[in-house]
Amino acid sequence: MMERYKGLLIITVSFFLAIFIGGLLMLLYKVSPIDGYKEMVMGAIGNKFVLYSTLDRMIPILLTGLSIAISFHAGIWNIGAQGQLYLAAFVVAAMGVTFHGIPSMMYIVIGVSVGLVVGGIWAWIPGYLKVKYNVNEVVLTIMMNSIAVYFTLYMVNGPFRTTQGSLGATNIIDKGMWFKHLNPLSNLNTGVYVAIVATAVIVYLMVFSKYGYEWKMSRLNQRFAVYGGVDVKRNLMMAMVVSGMLAGLAGTLLVMGDYHRFLNGISPGYSWTGMILAMMVNYDPIGVIITSFIYAVMASGGLQMELMLNIPQELVQIIFVLSVMFVTAGYSVSNKMANRIQEEG
Repeated sequence: MMERYKGLLIITVSFFLAIFIGGLLMLLYKVSPIDGYKEMVMGAIGNKFVLYSTLDRMIPILLTGLSIAISFHAGIWNIGAQGQLYLAAFVVAAMGVTFHGIPSMMYIVIGVSVGLVVGGIWAWIPGYLKVKYNVNEVVLTIMMNSIAVYFTLYMVNGPFRTTQGSLGATNIIDKGMWFKHLNPLSNLNTGVYVAIVATAVIVYLMVFSKYGYEWKMSRLNQRFAVYGGVDVKRNLMMAMVVSGMLAGLAGTLLVMGDYHRFLNGISPGYSWTGMILAMMVNYDPIGVIITSFIYAVMASGGLQMELMLNIPQELVQIIFVLSVMFVTAGYSVSNKMANRIQEEG
């Protein structure tokens, strides 16, 4: 029973240790930790408007976190979510500034579909090379991040450069492609429903379907999985493509819902944050949902904490980094203790 809940215990203890140290740092600013964290929570979920902003911040982190979780769960390492997000976002934006007069509902469906396909294809390439020729997918996906980011950078400063200012961006996409904002005071939009459906599908695939079991078996022991009739290569490819599709969806929603254009620097590290969160919870999709929300609360509430109490927002990043460090140390100590007990037994 203890082994079953070991991960949850390590994560919980690590988080509260980080919160405790964060509270000690607040004391350096002569601020009560209770007041500091109260302002953080109120600034993130204190009313409908700030809650909407927090949920909007959560969506790209959640989708990229699930993207990483599903590939790592299957034993194939997709470090390329950033590139998949960028490329999908740019292609969707390019389509949105090129084609006009398409009915809104049709345009939205086409836009989301294109984003999914582009992200999936960009992930399929390293996945195929890994499965077919055993090329290291970590190196490939990292290199393909650079290709995608620099390609989009060239495009928004060249052929698709905006005529509506000097910003490194495309023009505004056709309004028929916009997701409607749920409230004029926040960026949360109807794209959240697409994210909810995508999240539900991933949770089902990873937790309740045979694919989730086969992906896990492929990661834990490929020989055993093959002996049991699992098509390991097909499962690795499927997980990689779905992973890329999720990252592409994150970029698509940023373009169609938040910015209505492609911006240079459209992702301030969403994929890296999502990757760290996914690793913290051992690639569990429910854990990714919870940690994405907690991170979004801290990041959103950090602004009010700074405004009201003059505590730098960077404290949020310190707490986040400490949580990761404590989780890593917790797993390391736990594994060493388990190995020692096993050796002595």
